[in-house]
Amino acid sequence: MTGATGLIGGAVLHRALSSGHPAEWVCLVRAPDAEAGRQRIAARLGRFTNPLTAQRLAQRVEVVTGDFTQADRIADPRLDSVTQVLHLAADTSWWAEGKVHKTNHDGTLALARRASHMAGLTRFLHVSTAMICGGEPPHLVDETLYPRPDTHHLVHYSASKSAAEMSLAAQFPDLPLVVARPSIVVGHAALGARPGSSILWVVRACDRLRLLSCDPEGAIDIVPADWVADTLIAMLDRPELAHTVYHLSGGRDHCTRWDALARAFEAADPEGGTRNYERFEATDRATLQGRFAETFGLDEAIKVAMMRALQAYYRFCALNVTFSNDRLLAEGFAPPPSLPQYLARCLETSGEIVDQFHEDFGNYAPGQAPQRAPSRRVAAAAARTGAEARPARRAG
Repeated sequence: MTGATGLIGGAVLHRALSSGHPAEWVCLVRAPDAEAGRQRIAARLGRFTNPLTAQRLAQRVEVVTGDFTQADRIADPRLDSVTQVLHLAADTSWWAEGKVHKTNHDGTLALARRASHMAGLTRFLHVSTAMICGGEPPHLVDETLYPRPDTHHLVHYSASKSAAEMSLAAQFPDLPLVVARPSIVVGHAALGARPGSSILWVVRACDRLRLLSCDPEGAIDIVPADWVADTLIAMLDRPELAHTVYHLSGGRDHCTRWDALARAFEAADPEGGTRNYERFEATDRATLQGRFAETFGLDEAIKVAMMRALQAYYRFCALNVTFSNDRLLAEGFAPPPSLPQYLARCLETSGEIVDQFHEDFGNYAPGQAPQRAPSRRVAAAAARTGAEARPARRAG
């Protein structure tokens, strides 16, 4: 596995290591030595369970130190015996075009070159993104429509993932490649925002501003990290799959509708009152800036950065796109819960919206994020620990 220290990677490891599944995990981690890499993994697992259990689970992982973007230079013999690759690592920055392309495209090809020398490899599960559809998709997207070289992308991240898919198919025809494209990953169905609050701040900010860039009946295809993790593990466990590309998405029946999300906010946050969202154009910066200043203020650099990032997200929301998951469901994989079903848990474990954006800041602007003292509620949420995970042997 690459990306073990990220949100989905941590969710995969936690579910796998605590489930009793008999595989063995070999994790490629950027670190000066194996123990440092193991501690990075333990820190991520600590978001899903208590620190003692996280340390215990991390001891069951084989750590190979190195950067996946230079995987073709790593001669560690433990990689030679790998039977499945789960490639999750990526640079999720939106704007740094050269850096993002080098990591997500060139780095993925380097990993594929290393994988081509794994004699027993049966599956190379590459995790891409459903947003390779770019900025002008139809309202319902199936797996066959993209990637396309002529797609207009809203951000460099999705462009780099699209390019990686096309290059993998063209340059590694013999690789046992399967591509999984998650839609928008927000929260954890059981733990809420504890494992990570990435993108949750966007949904909360839209609600707080009472502004939408699409109709209230419009869709936003959101899935929780734990469901994505479970589905990826299940895909690795399947000896045969009918297709080589799958959306890991809500699809027509389980995507999130803004009107259903409004009702969920009213139920989880009754003090916030009735949700009547106003429609505006995503390009209308004046309306957004005025409402943002009234609601959050523009008195800190982090808030200015948040408003700019939010305007970009409103462009995504305006797409009103749903990603078909018919392939996944036809093969018996479980559908995801929609965000309204677990929104209350996300809010229970959330701090201030601006603090949650601060966690994501590096994806939207170069350099160091402006420093901001966390709120008391954030500190309290971070201090909570989960139930003791069942000790078990597992990997993959």
